[in-house]
Amino acid sequence: MCIAIVTPVYNDWVSLSRLIREIDKAPGLDGLQFHLIVVNDGSTDRTGIDRSTSKLKRVKTIEVIDLVTNLGHQRALAVGLVHASSLAGVEAVIIMDADGEDRPDELQNLIAAWRVRPDAVICAQRARRSEGLAFRLYYQAYKLAFRVLTGTTIDFGNFCLIPRSLLRYVVSNGNTWNNLAAMLVRSRLPCIKVPTIRGERYAGQSKMNLISLILHGLSAIAVYCDIALARLLLMMIASAGLALFGVVVVTMIRLMTDLAVPGWASNVVGSLLIILLQSLIFSTISIFLLLHTRSTRTIIPAVEAQYYIADCESHRTMNYPLSSVS
Repeated sequence: MCIAIVTPVYNDWVSLSRLIREIDKAPGLDGLQFHLIVVNDGSTDRTGIDRSTSKLKRVKTIEVIDLVTNLGHQRALAVGLVHASSLAGVEAVIIMDADGEDRPDELQNLIAAWRVRPDAVICAQRARRSEGLAFRLYYQAYKLAFRVLTGTTIDFGNFCLIPRSLLRYVVSNGNTWNNLAAMLVRSRLPCIKVPTIRGERYAGQSKMNLISLILHGLSAIAVYCDIALARLLLMMIASAGLALFGVVVVTMIRLMTDLAVPGWASNVVGSLLIILLQSLIFSTISIFLLLHTRSTRTIIPAVEAQYYIADCESHRTMNYPLSSVS
């Protein structure tokens, strides 16, 4: 049985070399062969994969796909998925980060769940995280914002196993270009969640910071762009309704009772009218943005990925023999 592993990398060749060694000796993978697809996301470091004389038992082939420019993690893995879908004999594709935070020891759990449910995507759900307190707080804030704007939740990342029967759907879905996890949730593909522990980086510092997390969150919300805009439109309409109701109430109090303090009614009505006007403006903008998203052509990875792979002269596909990577 052959399984492809797609891993984007950007200037992290030391971690990638160790990941290959860890995959090759991971427990519970007897009888499996792996075809590793490394998507070089425009790395400026040309060090490449470390070679040695140690023999690999399971990692049979390593391909390095050079992109013409840095696309970012999500889009790089989309290109890798498209390439994996073209390979004959591959029965499933696993997506992993190259830095070691997706632990090779968890592969046996994903594959075991896939054997039970061969028709489902197997997603690694974080039972325990290894980041600092500040990052976890930021992450919880992102999950809350995502829930408010989309009405749903995401509790897994890119680390997953996609059976070949679903791979064509994944690479033909335009949302894969923005955020794989959000696409899986919105597509309602059958997903089985397997508890996993997030590992520590093999080398270097994590590139995920507050700005990166915000951009990652926005890419996930972009998958639900039409739903998020519709929910914002409803919020603005509700805000305008409350403001209008407040104006009516304050006016009635001012004209029909002696409760109002002099000057109070005009100040409150003025403030409420500003809120009402802003709500109407934002509602109008949301309507036009929503209509725009419904008519905009999306990028389909299966169609567009080929344009981001370097040409034959600079494109490097390396088929390593078993003795080339330790």
